[in-house]
Amino acid sequence: MAIGRHVFVLLSALVLSWGLERCEATGKFSFEVHHMFSDAVKQNLGFDNLVPEEGSLEYFKVLAQRDLFRGRGLASNNEDSPLTSAEGNLTVFVSFLGSLHYANVSVGTPATWFLVALDTGSDLFWLPCNCGVTCISDLKDAGFPQSVPLNLYSPNTSSTSSSIRCSDDRCFESSRCSSPSSSVCPYQVSESTTTTSTGTLLQDVFHLVTEDVDLKPVEANVTLGCGQRQTGLFQNFQAVNGVLGLGVKDYSVPSLLAKAKLAANSFSICFGRVIGVVGRISFGDKGYTDQSETPFISVEPSTAYGVNVTGLSVGKKAVGFSMFAQFDTGSSYTHLREPAYSAFTKAFNSRALDIRTPSDPQFPFEFCYNLSPNATNITFPPIDMTFEGGSVMSIKNPFVTIKTEGGGRMYCLSIVKIEDLSPNIIGQNLMAGYRIVFDRERMVLGWKRSNCFEDESLTSAPPAEFGDTPPPPSESEGPSPPESEAPSPPTESNPLLRSPPPPPLVFTTTPPSDSTESPGSSGVANVSPLGSLLLLSLLAFL
Repeated sequence: MAIGRHVFVLLSALVLSWGLERCEATGKFSFEVHHMFSDAVKQNLGFDNLVPEEGSLEYFKVLAQRDLFRGRGLASNNEDSPLTSAEGNLTVFVSFLGSLHYANVSVGTPATWFLVALDTGSDLFWLPCNCGVTCISDLKDAGFPQSVPLNLYSPNTSSTSSSIRCSDDRCFESSRCSSPSSSVCPYQVSESTTTTSTGTLLQDVFHLVTEDVDLKPVEANVTLGCGQRQTGLFQNFQAVNGVLGLGVKDYSVPSLLAKAKLAANSFSICFGRVIGVVGRISFGDKGYTDQSETPFISVEPSTAYGVNVTGLSVGKKAVGFSMFAQFDTGSSYTHLREPAYSAFTKAFNSRALDIRTPSDPQFPFEFCYNLSPNATNITFPPIDMTFEGGSVMSIKNPFVTIKTEGGGRMYCLSIVKIEDLSPNIIGQNLMAGYRIVFDRERMVLGWKRSNCFEDESLTSAPPAEFGDTPPPPSESEGPSPPESEAPSPPTESNPLLRSPPPPPLVFTTTPPSDSTESPGSSGVANVSPLGSLLLLSLLAFL
C-alpha cells in the first residue's frame, strides 16, 4: 500500500554548512556529493597538506591502491519521493578511513548521530556497540588529522532498542545460535578475511522526516547490528563508526526502507560528467521510464550488483569481449582481469589518435598518451559497452589527466589490470555522466545520461508490497533536456559549493571516417584535471 506523503532519510551533516539541494519542480530532495580531495573539502576537514597533489602520479596511485584492496574484499564474498538525506548532507571521500563515502545518520531514542560508511558491497547496517576500549571514539584515534568525536551506540541508553532473538525471522545467521529459542541473534560480516564486525542483532529506529510543509518526523524500525568486536580496517581506518549497507540482501538499508513502506526498493546514484565535482544519491528512485536496463546476475556468495557484459566496440569496431562484472560505486576506477583487460585496452590503443608514452611500472594505468600543455580538446574513438538484453552504455569519461615532471601533462585510460581471482569491477569512472539506478524490485540496473541536477520526471513509484511483482514500466517519456539547460544546484547556503571546479578539458568522441554514426558515437564529456570520482551521495562506500 502506498504512502501518500514523501519521506527522506534524516542524515545530519558532517560539516553543518554543507547543504542539501532540492528540485522544486518535483518536490524531491537531492543529496549533493563532493570529492574529498577538492580544495574546499580538504580545508574544511583540515588535511590540506596530507594528501597528494591533485592530478599527480601519487594522487592516482593512492586511489588505485585503495580500489585493489576493496576488490579483494568484494571477491570474498511513488508518489512518494525518493529518500535521501535532509539538511546539510554531504558525501565525503575520506581516504584516511579507507572508504569513499560517509554519512552522518541518526538512530535511537534519544536520537544519536553516527558517521557511517555507505557501501553497495555490504548489506547489514551496523554500529560500534558495547565494544569497550576497542571502540574508536574519535577520528584522531584512527589516524585522521583532525579531532572529531564519534558516538558509540548503546542499546541501554536508547528507549526504542530491543534485542532480536534467534527464533526471529530476521536472524539471518541462526546457525550461529547456541539456543534457538532464547539466545540473542549473533552476526558476523566480513570485508575481507582480516576485516570483520561481530556482534548481535537488535531493532531500533532510523530517523526520517516527511517531505511536506510540516516536516513531520517519522521513525522507521530497522534491523541493526550491535558491533561488539571489529578487526582489521574496521578497527583502524575503514568504517570506524559503522556501515550503512546498500547491498542486495533483504536486511540492507534499501530493503528495510521498502519493508517499512517508506520508499520503493530502489535507489539511484549519479556521478556528474565533471568528475570530482558533484553528484547525488536518492533512495526510492526507480529512474526514468526510458532508461537503458540490464538484469542483475546473482553469483553466490557475493552480494554485489553483478551484470553480464556481452560486447564492446571501440571506434565502431566490434571487439571480441564478454565478462561478468560488478557495478561498484565504491571503486574509483574500472578493474579488469584477462582476457577482458587486453581486449579493452588494446582495442582502444589501436584506435587512439595520440602518441602513447612509456608507462611507469609503479603507476596503475598502462595506456597513457602525451598531451600538449595548451591542449583544450582531446579526440578519442567512441567506446560503447553492450550488456545482456542489448542495452548499450556509451563511455563518456574513461580517462584521467595527469601532471608529469617538468610541467607536462598526459591522459591515461583509467582501466586497471587485476589478478585472476579478483572480480571484474566497473567503477565510478565508467559511470560518469549517468544516473545509475539499482532497481531491486525488478532486479535490473538502469542508466540514463544525466548531469545529476536536471529536473526530469522520474519513476519514483510508491513502494510495492515487499516481494510483490511490480507493474511494467510505462511508455517512454520525451527526450531529456540538454544538459546545458539543466538547473544548477543552489549554493547560497553552502560555502563549499562556491568553489568553482578547475577548468575542464573537453574530451570529444569522433567516429572514424570508415564508419557510420550510431548511438554513442559522438558527444562531449567534460573532465576535470583530477579525473577521479565523485563522492557519492549519502556518503557511501558506495
